Amino acid sequence: MKILLGNFIMIFNKKHPGLICALILLLSGHSYAQQPNKKSGVSFKGGNLDAALSEAKRQHKPVFVDAYAVWCAPCQQLKKTTFQDKTLSAYFNSHFVNLSIDVEKGDGEKFAERYDVNSYPTLLFIDEDGKTITKIEGFVEAKSLLKTATSLK
Repeated sequence: MKILLGNFIMIFNKKHPGLICALILLLSGHSYAQQPNKKSGVSFKGGNLDAALSEAKRQHKPVFVDAYAVWCAPCQQLKKTTFQDKTLSAYFNSHFVNLSIDVEKGDGEKFAERYDVNSYPTLLFIDEDGKTITKIEGFVEAKSLLKTATSLK
């Protein structure tokens, strides 16, 4: 069987050079495209604080809020580094309802006023009733943020 298949490929390749390679590349690309896209990092929910608090009550978890501004370089650095840390993201995704909110537009402006957000980034841990547990202002490394999160009870 292997000899017949090998002969077929050789004859076919002489008549249609490169077609076998193209077919193999196409099929391998197809199987690669079928792989699930695993998103890493902290999984932030869309929506607003009210939706996050409702979810927090349902799950009996506190809310973690990343209050940011789009132009803020330390905010962008948090997203690229701290929130991508595997240990931190695994802990946050299982222990908190995570919310990321732009405090310069929409519901974010009301959020900033309610929680006295004046610098960026501001990270807040909020209980399911909306009361601040702890507040961190400025950039923070993953190890330090994880230490704060694990100390909350």
